[in-house]
Amino acid sequence: MNANVGIGREVTIDRVFAAPRELVFDCMTRSEHLEKWWGPHGFDVPFCESDARPGGKVRIDMRGPEPYGTNPVQGEFEAVDRPERLVMVLRGFPGEDGSWGIEHRTTMVFTDAPGGGTRMQMSTVVLQVSEALLPALDGMREGWSQSFEKLETLLRQL
Repeated sequence: MNANVGIGREVTIDRVFAAPRELVFDCMTRSEHLEKWWGPHGFDVPFCESDARPGGKVRIDMRGPEPYGTNPVQGEFEAVDRPERLVMVLRGFPGEDGSWGIEHRTTMVFTDAPGGGTRMQMSTVVLQVSEALLPALDGMREGWSQSFEKLETLLRQL
């Protein structure tokens, strides 16, 4: 199988959070919030740093149960328009040769939801993926969805 078959693959999620846009946006960009919700159920974040400005870096070490271990996710913000829009390129699963197993561009648009809260429309497009990680693409939507479930819990606490 050729890894190029995964390039351009897109995952979209449209979700409403019961919180103001500014707070949802901050939870997407500030390390003290990202570390509390990033990753699927059963994963945590032992290290996180985020410089939410165009060209600013982000690093999230996502730790899962065995056999996953810790996966450093690194990238940069391309657009930071608080509280309307966020674009970031993220890379994960580094190889021993310095390559990345996956790279994707995630765009999030935040609007006021009818009846209150924040509507988030997210699109993640795969820019590069190794052959070894092609099967993981099938779980991207579920991974993001579980992360956003954790975010909903955090928003209720803030």
